[in-house]
Amino acid sequence: MDNQDPCAFECCEASKAEIFYFTDSLEMPEKRSTRRNSISAIFELPPFKKRKRKIDDDALSVQSLDISLTKKKSRRSILRVSSLVNLLSPSKSASGKRFKVPPTPSRQNLSPYKAPQPSPAKRRLTRTWSDMMADGGNLHTLTNRDIKRQEAIYELYQGEQDMIEDLNNVQKNYNDSMAKLQLMTTGELKQIFGPIKTLPQVHEDLVSRLQKHRLPDGTTQGIGGEVLEWISSLDAYIEFCANQVFGKALLDEKKSDPAVDDFLERCQESPFSRKLDLWSLLDGARSRFVKYPLLIRSILKYTPEDHEDAGYLQEAIKLAEFYIAEADKKTGEAKCRYYQSRLTYIYDDQKLTEIDDSHSLICNGVLKNNKGSKLHMFLFDKVLVPTRLTNQYGSQMYQVYRQPIPMEDLVVEDLMETEIKMGSFRSAFSQTQTVRNVLKVSFKDSTKGQSHTLFANDEHDKRQWLACFRQVTDEVHTIAPTHSDKRAA
Repeated sequence: MDNQDPCAFECCEASKAEIFYFTDSLEMPEKRSTRRNSISAIFELPPFKKRKRKIDDDALSVQSLDISLTKKKSRRSILRVSSLVNLLSPSKSASGKRFKVPPTPSRQNLSPYKAPQPSPAKRRLTRTWSDMMADGGNLHTLTNRDIKRQEAIYELYQGEQDMIEDLNNVQKNYNDSMAKLQLMTTGELKQIFGPIKTLPQVHEDLVSRLQKHRLPDGTTQGIGGEVLEWISSLDAYIEFCANQVFGKALLDEKKSDPAVDDFLERCQESPFSRKLDLWSLLDGARSRFVKYPLLIRSILKYTPEDHEDAGYLQEAIKLAEFYIAEADKKTGEAKCRYYQSRLTYIYDDQKLTEIDDSHSLICNGVLKNNKGSKLHMFLFDKVLVPTRLTNQYGSQMYQVYRQPIPMEDLVVEDLMETEIKMGSFRSAFSQTQTVRNVLKVSFKDSTKGQSHTLFANDEHDKRQWLACFRQVTDEVHTIAPTHSDKRAA
């Protein structure tokens, strides 16, 4: 074995490569040497020379070009990667200092949105006429009654200026803004705000009249005739007050819209609103309107009887009360129409003509019956309608309960301390209870409908209901005498 020819060994190795290429070269490379020795020892193979491959010049040039391009590309990619690494990682310069790239801001590092702190409410000056004159006035020359009179006139004047500011804020910040943002339609805004555009002119007129009669010494004299002439402009408040019934209802419905509710909340937190909501600002104008008799009477109180303003102020008070009464009448009619539109009926015989013919709502409120159920009672000028509160399609409605009672058929009894069986049919055999503040309404003819035993919240509530019943039945039917004897419901 040791004396074998080396050429034979080479031939044996080549034959081994061709025979065991697919098997031994992949699976068991460590056994090649033993097999090669065994084959070369058994067979004597002719010498095998490896064939040299001819290299074409063109192929060489193309191959060398590909190699150079791939090297350049790999080198460029390596350079780019290294440059990015150098940018993102701190590197040392010749001076030994480190340069860090500032981190890019990410959304995770951003702080969440926080609502700004509410602005402080805008406070109004509570300066009186005496405070204004204390700087350089001649208070020592006036009597105590004259000072009180000037205080009352200045209170009227300052209140007018505040009212002008509130009305302009409502018009600009609420009405105009919601129209521009298209939060409501033009018709909806008109129903909520009513004729608010005409009201600032009313108060500006009175301010100018009072300023015209202010003397250089700070006192205001001779205003009686001006106030009497101006008071007729309060006619504009009649329509404004009557419109508030439907305006308040629509505003409450619109608050369910998230966009409208967010807008109203932001306005309320702003300084111009003085922490008041929209309805408080609108109702403030009505409150100012009904206070004019009191304000003018305060001036008249400190005006001498022989003063020229005394007669004018008395006439102005009567005229102001007339306009307030007209506004209350129109408001009652509007409230009547509103609740008439909110009634729903289960049976056709509940739709009485007296309901549609009614023009005013005398009283309405919640009373409990002897079963403990809450009934919302509507006392119109021609009919009494018991209802139950319901919710239909997101709107508050009133479902008529049992049979409405016309005024000509109504009998009202004031039951004093009475023993009444309370509860439903299950507790019909329970013991009776002594209760107070009880009313009973029924038909003259018991066959026309069911009677109702009603419980007021307290004695004051009961007296108010009795007063309202007497107000209506004076024209239709006299209230039956009250009975103090015990009777069951």
